[in-house]
Amino acid sequence: MPVAGFDKLLRAARKLPLDARSLLIETLLNETKPLRRNATKHKTSGAALEALSGMNNGELQTLADAILAPGRQRRLRQLLRKNKAGRLSRPENNELDELLEESDRIALLKAKAQYTLQLSQNKAGANV
Repeated sequence: MPVAGFDKLLRAARKLPLDARSLLIETLLNETKPLRRNATKHKTSGAALEALSGMNNGELQTLADAILAPGRQRRLRQLLRKNKAGRLSRPENNELDELLEESDRIALLKAKAQYTLQLSQNKAGANV
């Protein structure tokens, strides 16, 4: 079952003003609870999440657990704090945009991997 409206949510997040987008990313980065492996199924009214193919469950789990590299996370947090204080230079603003886009790509890849694992678990359960 697809993650409900994830693509729609991601597009909406990208349209947020930089301050709101920064706050959203900062909140997500500070989230310490891991995503549930056996998430409940959601009905969707938006676009379906695309499953990844050609990967085994171990590879999918590695992707599902992926995070922004620690050094890049630290830099993102620094830039988010500077942005919140209104002290970002133009080059730093560009760097922040790039890091936010990278974070978005990782989040989408994680969601696709988790969705594919969920499909695999559902198939395995149906075959028992």
